[in-house]
Amino acid sequence: MAYEMISFDCYGTLIDWELGMKNALRELAEKKNISIDIEKAPENYIEIELEVEKERYRKYSEILTISLKRLLKDVELSPEEEKIFVNTLPKWSPFPETREVLRELKDRGYKLAILSNIDEDMIKKSIDLIGIEFDCVITAEQTRSYKPSHKHWERLLEIFNLSKNKILHVAASYIHDIIPAYELGIKTAWINRNKEKRERIDYEFSNLKPLTEIL
Repeated sequence: MAYEMISFDCYGTLIDWELGMKNALRELAEKKNISIDIEKAPENYIEIELEVEKERYRKYSEILTISLKRLLKDVELSPEEEKIFVNTLPKWSPFPETREVLRELKDRGYKLAILSNIDEDMIKKSIDLIGIEFDCVITAEQTRSYKPSHKHWERLLEIFNLSKNKILHVAASYIHDIIPAYELGIKTAWINRNKEKRERIDYEFSNLKPLTEIL
């Protein structure tokens, strides 16, 4: 077994982050009778969120609220409406193949970890939806930093005392995960669900299923 630990980003990789965000925005648009470009919103949101995360450490629930307000800067939102991502994110669904792939990897003896830009209370609810027990969960709340900072991986290496060549990191975000893992010398599997055009580093797949074939 070349790898001992398979680490995953959660939202966008295991949980359908984009669908969850679109559904929340669609609900908000219908409630307020306003027009929102639902298809472009996730891409625009990511750029805004990256900038908010660079300002200083905040809990992710606060990041979600601030980023939404900046995304919809011309829309007047009530305090409850500002929290639509905070309130719905813990209910966002896993991708169809998530549970099956994780179960097979776990049954084959791999340690499984999540490295996520999230708060502790939110990730616990998402893991309940996934229905798989992870050996380690590292959050932004623990490291007080957000990927692409290296601190999530540094904490993982410290906890398990593993060589970097024993870890495969699996993620959908090229900027948040693939690049920093590469910088650290950790092999990656990029889950390129949206067919982005980027330089391939290690593995690249359109979903999680091929992981069970290469491992």
